[in-house]
Amino acid sequence: MTSVSSAIVAVVLSAALASAAQAQTSTADQIAAGRNFAERGCGACHVVAQQRDELPVLTPPGPSFAVLAQRPSLTEASLREFLGSNHRNLGPAGAMPDPRLADYQIDEIVAYMMSLKAVK
Repeated sequence: MTSVSSAIVAVVLSAALASAAQAQTSTADQIAAGRNFAERGCGACHVVAQQRDELPVLTPPGPSFAVLAQRPSLTEASLREFLGSNHRNLGPAGAMPDPRLADYQIDEIVAYMMSLKAVK
């Protein structure tokens, strides 16, 4: 291999490694943002994370995110569809509000929920 070819391979390899590291950081950041947003937006009715300072106001609370994440029917696609829809027909007397989430908020919550699904 020539020195030019070696240099090209080195540049491509370092770019690929940097891209993979950035993707992992971005994913970790997105998961953290999803948890943070869900705690603020969903935490009044659901246990979003096992370790938290406050309990949900709703009695009894809605299903915890850990329980929801373990449902076999929960997939990234089904969660995206659910979060993007008006889910007023859920909960006691249709009490679940329509969150009207932006796409980036859906991405964050999906990342957080999928991280919970990976933990068994």
